[in-house]
Amino acid sequence: RFITPKDHVLEIGCGEDRPLSKILTGGAAPHVATYVGVDLNKLKPSASQRLTFLGEFNFVERHKELLKARPGGFDVVVHLEVIEHMKVEHGAKLLKACHACLRPGGVMLMSTPCYDGVRHAANHIHEYTVPELQKAVEKAGFKVVLRFGTFMDIKHIAKGKGEPAMEGAIRAVSGALAQYFDNDAISNIFGPLYPDSARNNLWVCRRA
Repeated sequence: RFITPKDHVLEIGCGEDRPLSKILTGGAAPHVATYVGVDLNKLKPSASQRLTFLGEFNFVERHKELLKARPGGFDVVVHLEVIEHMKVEHGAKLLKACHACLRPGGVMLMSTPCYDGVRHAANHIHEYTVPELQKAVEKAGFKVVLRFGTFMDIKHIAKGKGEPAMEGAIRAVSGALAQYFDNDAISNIFGPLYPDSARNNLWVCRRA
């Protein structure tokens, strides 16, 4: 929803499997103008003129190199499940580098665990709370536009939406879908509605 066929996209930590690039360029019509993926691991080059992969690339230290190829900046910068693997001071540098690589008004899409900052995976260096990450994002020069929940517990569905009619409708729809989908699928469908109850959040941030 946040990437258009006219956009020039940069993904930090694209991974060796590069799933986002496949989504954006799969099918008959491309969903992106150009895509650059960088990762600390080795990456195989692409034969596509739309795709550029830079392996063994430390984005925080080398992000200015990317602006030589796109001096106006990228339309969208993406990093999914990356910042929690960094120390707080390095995460701040990541956010600043993302800001520097975006054109004015460009969008940063960021997903990360955003639960309680305590109960976290063993390989995560620092998991942020929502207020903590919002403060860091704003300090880096972004405005938080939207925040969606992912990986939520199904028990939170239809709770806290304010209007009883809305809660009743969500219960009815999730109950009907339960005849087909399992709980994991249903929680993914409704997760975006409950960012404060979700284990992870997707943040949509605009460069101020």
